[in-house]
Amino acid sequence: MVVKFVRDETAEAAEDASTLNELPAPPRQVLDRHGARVLDPATAVVVAGQPVPRTTVYRPGTFLLPARYLRDQETLAAINRVLARIGIYAAPADRGDSGKERVRQSDDLPVRALLHVRDDSEPVVVDCWKALQLLRSAASGEKPEIDPDVVAEMSVEHLLFTSPVFGGVPWETSGLGGTLWETSGFGAGSSYGRTRGANRIPVTLAAEPPFRSKKPAHRRPVIAVLDTGIGPHRWFGLADRTAPPPAGTGLTVAPDIQDAILQAELASSTVPTQLLTDYWDAPSTGQPLIGDVDTDTGHGLFIAGIIRQACPEADTLAIRVVHSDGVAYEADVLLALHLLADRVRNAQANNRPQDLVDIVSLSLGYYLEDPVDVAFTGKFAAVIAELLGLGVLVVAAAGNDATTRRFYPAAFADQPLGSGCGPQVISVGALNPDLGASRALFSNEGPWVRCWATGAGVVSTFPADVRGTAAADHEVPERGRSSFDPDDYSAGFAVWDGTSFAAPLAAAELAKALLQAGDLHTVDRDTVVKRAWAALGSL
Repeated sequence: MVVKFVRDETAEAAEDASTLNELPAPPRQVLDRHGARVLDPATAVVVAGQPVPRTTVYRPGTFLLPARYLRDQETLAAINRVLARIGIYAAPADRGDSGKERVRQSDDLPVRALLHVRDDSEPVVVDCWKALQLLRSAASGEKPEIDPDVVAEMSVEHLLFTSPVFGGVPWETSGLGGTLWETSGFGAGSSYGRTRGANRIPVTLAAEPPFRSKKPAHRRPVIAVLDTGIGPHRWFGLADRTAPPPAGTGLTVAPDIQDAILQAELASSTVPTQLLTDYWDAPSTGQPLIGDVDTDTGHGLFIAGIIRQACPEADTLAIRVVHSDGVAYEADVLLALHLLADRVRNAQANNRPQDLVDIVSLSLGYYLEDPVDVAFTGKFAAVIAELLGLGVLVVAAAGNDATTRRFYPAAFADQPLGSGCGPQVISVGALNPDLGASRALFSNEGPWVRCWATGAGVVSTFPADVRGTAAADHEVPERGRSSFDPDDYSAGFAVWDGTSFAAPLAAAELAKALLQAGDLHTVDRDTVVKRAWAALGSL
């Protein structure tokens, strides 16, 4: 596998305006499952004087704003006086009688505000995009009705999507009876399309698990992977789903962060919400009456296996923020990133090297609706700047829509976030398995893609207990013979394509560089920042 860090950005492709809005809509069943909507530039309402938005996917029943505003009754009342004009009001997410302690909310943590229809209102369509346009209009002019600074920090809650091409990101079907890529010549039958619905297939790997020292003389670098979670696999000592990974296997979980995500989702039960109950990658199918393996089942464990192969001495910290259909809620991802920043800050302040996170690997993202396309994308810029300021290396997949349109958070790579901190976001595009001779046809690219790594034809770990309804098409049971079963992953391995798998490979290379950069036991902020720069510089 190959990793290339780009030094001469002038050689990179410029943005092609003809591709900037050519993104197909996600399948209707995915939108319905998560209570989501596509923002259509042709029909979206817009404040006078503002440009027409670009396509994005969002949850119409919620919007995001810093927690301090929702706690301020005066600010909330001002918001609701404006929203009353369209028959709705905003309220903080409330768990009611769940009995659970509230998720810790720092002042700047973006949290969900839920939209409700007023009791005295005529029937209305609840749509946070329309609500935000009304609030932005009320915050303009010489005598604004509401504080413009408050409205400037409000945003829709985007749906983020993972990046395995041809299934799961974000555009799975075209509405024409096949995948978009099938109708475009890139799906099943092409060099990347291997099976119907997803481009992964089960394979057998005869190799032993990569060697990993039992008692290292150094602290192991930790790569936090925010993805679909984990599943059983012998490489990680997981025979089933009854207990977390054993110590020393290279795979760990964060039950405290996982519980915080669940409690935040429970608080949003008045809007359509799929709950992430724990760190296990489940369910394996989003359509139980059909039984097809879901598009992103196994995605997180596949990434953990890439890290294990490329840097066996590293530990993967798996945090589940992605559903098995490849969808993540923006508020969940932001919460996980904030809690990781808290963990790193506390580790540095209290000299707890065992709690440090060195790298965050993100194989997910979204396209911003703002035509200006600047760094003010919700609150991602702020929380990622916080991590960078602590010296955490942030690696993000560039996306798989064969477009130059900026895919966030990877597109932060050429937008400096903060000063006096570690390296900026490292965005990763996908190479073909030809020793880096060519870029994968599906990969996004542009001046904001700063690294390229093998992301096609990748073999890695897959949950060994996954088996869907697709079966061998020829069987001779009495002789124990059959053709290949494309849905039987009991061997525990698969081959898959996507920038999702290029990003963790780059993260693993950085982890190897960290191991060579010096003593990982020293975890004060200045040392961690210098170590991050040294690791990147060595590559």
